[in-house]
Amino acid sequence: MSNINKLTSTSNYSAVGQEQLFTELTLEEGAAIQGGLTYDLSNNSGIPINYDINGVSDFLNPGDVKPYSYSTAPTVSYDSQIGPGYVPVSQKLVSDPGQNVFDVANGGTNFILTQSSPLGGIGNGPVANAVNRAVF
Repeated sequence: MSNINKLTSTSNYSAVGQEQLFTELTLEEGAAIQGGLTYDLSNNSGIPINYDINGVSDFLNPGDVKPYSYSTAPTVSYDSQIGPGYVPVSQKLVSDPGQNVFDVANGGTNFILTQSSPLGGIGNGPVANAVNRAVF
C-alpha cells in the first residue's frame, strides 16, 4: 500500500497519522520545522508606524506585537523622522528571547527600534550603533 493510501485509509494504524496531519502549528513550531526563528516586533511609541520587513510593507498600531518567522534575521527599514522630513533607518532584528520594539526618542521627534539581547540591555539599535543608518 502506498504512503498516500495509508494516510487516507480508515484502518486503525493510520488514525493517529490523520489526526496529526490536520493539527495547526504555532509560529514557533512552524519556524522550528522550517529551521527558522521567530522575530517579534512591537510598537510602544503611541503612534502607528509603517515599515518594510525584508522588502514587504507592513505596519504596527500602538501596542501591537507581530511575530515573524524567518530562517535568517530579517531587515526592517523605516522612516525614523516623526513629522516632516525623511530619515531612513535599516537594521536587522534579533530573535527570541530578544525583543524588537519601536519607541520614540529625542522628545518625540524620532522613532527608534530598540533591541534587547537575551543577556539584557540594548542590543543592536540605532541608539547603540549609528552604523545601522542607511540611505535608500
